[in-house]
Amino acid sequence: MTIYSYQNTVFLFLVTAVFLAGACSSGEKQQAAQSDGMAMSDDEHAAHADMQMDAGEPTGESIYNVSSTWQNRRGESVTLNSLGGKVQVVAMVYTHCEHACPRILADMQRIRDGLPEKALSATNFTIISIDPERDTPGRLTDFARENNLSDDQWTLLNGDEGDILEIAALLGVKYKRISDTDFTHSNMITVLNKEGEVAYQRRQLTDQQDKIIDVIHDLGS
Repeated sequence: MTIYSYQNTVFLFLVTAVFLAGACSSGEKQQAAQSDGMAMSDDEHAAHADMQMDAGEPTGESIYNVSSTWQNRRGESVTLNSLGGKVQVVAMVYTHCEHACPRILADMQRIRDGLPEKALSATNFTIISIDPERDTPGRLTDFARENNLSDDQWTLLNGDEGDILEIAALLGVKYKRISDTDFTHSNMITVLNKEGEVAYQRRQLTDQQDKIIDVIHDLGS
């Protein structure tokens, strides 16, 4: 075999080896992603990190002191103080969101599933839309049905823009419309005590739910 032929053979061998290694690595990553959907979800949300706004500080005042009137999924007029008497797990999101909001909702559902029966009976989960034009009561009804949000544990609210801004300020949530269809917003889950005051806030998507479950357990006991 000539030196030229030998060099060509070595080159082809190396190219084949690199290709096969890459294919194996890609297959392993794909298999890992399929077996761990949360890892894929984290990567997706990292790609949309520029759509997240930092959170402000809550005022410390009870949200039950505001006099605003809201609409629930059935189109009924309700006030926030009607939520009193239970621990509230609150998120300000919008139902057409394709990035962080589905993760926030999934985490709220995991919190619900992680609560013991006694704590769960003393807890309610509230979603306040930051997109009142599209998140009509009809849309909230469809969203609740699509995500199995029962009427006895989940409250979905639509309100006037000024009222939404007021609650956002009380909770320290920041949001801003960035297009006709999207908002950038704080990715927070807030726990309110039975008096409507902030007891705890999870401010990052990557934070775990265990702390929230412990807080709710303590508040409900």
